[in-house]
Amino acid sequence: MSKTKSFAESVDLAIQGIISAFKAERNFRLDILFAGIVILCGILLNLTRIEIAILFFVITLVLFTELFNTAIEKLLDIVNDKFDPKIKFIKDVSAGAVLITVIASVAIGYLVFYPHLDLPFRVTLRTLRSIPYHLIVGGIILVIISVIVIKSLVGDKFLRGGIVSGHSAVAFSLAVAIVYLSNSLVISILGVILALMVAQSRVEGKIHSLKEVIFGSFLGIIVMLTIFKLLLK
Repeated sequence: MSKTKSFAESVDLAIQGIISAFKAERNFRLDILFAGIVILCGILLNLTRIEIAILFFVITLVLFTELFNTAIEKLLDIVNDKFDPKIKFIKDVSAGAVLITVIASVAIGYLVFYPHLDLPFRVTLRTLRSIPYHLIVGGIILVIISVIVIKSLVGDKFLRGGIVSGHSAVAFSLAVAIVYLSNSLVISILGVILALMVAQSRVEGKIHSLKEVIFGSFLGIIVMLTIFKLLLK
């Protein structure tokens, strides 16, 4: 095989590498998903060109470190597929680089989005506060009933596994309730982060697949928001 490649061939190989990482690495797929959501939110909020450029730079940095970390792990697995403290050290440091870029990206994203979200958040919250508190409890109960009904229809287990994650559904319905009750963007963000941690724990514990967790999360959000929408009419 010739070592000299044309520019088009080099680009094609690079694209194949990205596609291979997307297919094989769940974390990279999640990074792509969150990147798309962030860019979409930036467009909807009419961010400035500089703010969009900052987001693109941060997203590129996260994706680059994720790809670099994956390449290092695969290379070390080829060198030695058995446990080696030195190899473990290299893998841990590489993963640490990814973690640092992710934390930095979250902090930068917060600084970019906060000025654009604070006022709309407060206006929306004043409208939502006209809803009686006890209806939030009713919404959570409705979420639980919806999960039980869905699992009954497909014959799934009620407490572990199944087509929909009940824990994720309840967690995200509570996150919506926290947004309603808190009157604070920061506390609301923390509520969403806690819900994400619950959902992530279901996947990490191999109790649910990513698809089942996403299904449950959207179920909780949709049910609670539907209650809000109906009551605002």
